[in-house]
Amino acid sequence: MTKREEQEFKRLFKEGTIGLLTKEHKGVAHYWAKVYDEPSEYGIDNGRISKLMIKVDGKTTLAYDRGWDLEPDENDELTMAAFSIIMHDYN
Repeated sequence: MTKREEQEFKRLFKEGTIGLLTKEHKGVAHYWAKVYDEPSEYGIDNGRISKLMIKVDGKTTLAYDRGWDLEPDENDELTMAAFSIIMHDYN
C-alpha cells in the first residue's frame, strides 16, 4: 500500500469504542465504519456510512456492507444506542 493509499484508508475508516449504560444493561460496543465525504445510495439511509459493524461485548450485533447483512434487533438497547450515536456522528 502506498503512502497515499494508506492516508485515504485512514481518512475513510473509523473505529472506536462506546461505553453504554441503560436502565437494565451495561456494556461496551466496538465499531468499524467506512464513511465517505458525500452521501450515497449505498449508504445507510442514503447517507455517508457505506460499511458498519458493531460488536457488543464481543458479539456482532449489526453488519452493513452496502446493504444489511445483519440488521440490528430493535429490542437490543445497547446496539440501538451505539447505532444512534454512530449515525449522529457520521451519517
